[in-house]
Amino acid sequence: MKEIDFSSYIVAYNFVVGVLLMLASEKVGYLAGYLMGSYKVRVARVASLATFTVGGCCAALTVSIFLAFHVFRF
Repeated sequence: MKEIDFSSYIVAYNFVVGVLLMLASEKVGYLAGYLMGSYKVRVARVASLATFTVGGCCAALTVSIFLAFHVFRF
């Protein structure tokens, strides 16, 4: 029987979360702008960009971790 590698599941889930954050960045920006009132446009732009950046960094980091551990596995 083969043993289960839970670390690859965790890394894959983190990748999915990063991609979903990137895809939802416009909605998060719109919601943040809606909540702020008079600074709606500025807050929406900054929140959208920040959410997209965090999601992209999370996805890139998890893909690099996944590739590094599976390429260097002997």
